[in-house]
Amino acid sequence: MRSVHDVRSVADAGADAVGLNFYEPSVRSLNPDAEETILINAAAREAGLTRVGLFVNHELAFIQRVTDSLQLDWIQLHGDEPASLAEDLIRSGGRVLRAIRLPRGKLEPGQIEAAIGEWNDVGVSCLLDADAGASFGGGGQPLDWPSIRAWADRRDESAAGWVLAGGLNPENVAEAIQISGATRVDVASGVEQPKGQKNAEKIRQFVAAVRRGGEAL
Repeated sequence: MRSVHDVRSVADAGADAVGLNFYEPSVRSLNPDAEETILINAAAREAGLTRVGLFVNHELAFIQRVTDSLQLDWIQLHGDEPASLAEDLIRSGGRVLRAIRLPRGKLEPGQIEAAIGEWNDVGVSCLLDADAGASFGGGGQPLDWPSIRAWADRRDESAAGWVLAGGLNPENVAEAIQISGATRVDVASGVEQPKGQKNAEKIRQFVAAVRRGGEAL
């Protein structure tokens, strides 16, 4: 989210959550101490939206300060953070969503599980995204959804939940849900026009498509 208007568009569309990006190199980044960020966060809270703070290789103290200041609901770790950082956050009461960057193309369930690795034992939810290298994002590229489905069908039911990301947009998200079996999805560039600026109509179309995809599961 980059504005209160963005938040209202998400709430009106019927989505569940918004992301606040604190990774400075990102076109979507926010200054956590800026008045606009405080207003965006307050609008999301008042709308009943889950607020997820996105961090990339930030120090524990910074993450804790921002999370406490804004009273964020979730902490998304999207860099090269060690599992021990998540453990520290969880011990202090945080809920953590860990981005797992996967290669594009066909993957075996064991390859996906190996990529998740020790994060399985930490008690975090996983966000499966396409590996875009140093940009720490999906780059608008989709994963191989049949591979995700094969992995999900074998996943222990007691394991933490997961979110599908990577190249999702209003045109493909229903199919992505039906093929992968995802019950939660994440989008950024797929509802932007131009890049970095959320588009209310694309958000509305995306949420409607998510509902269609979920009904077919």
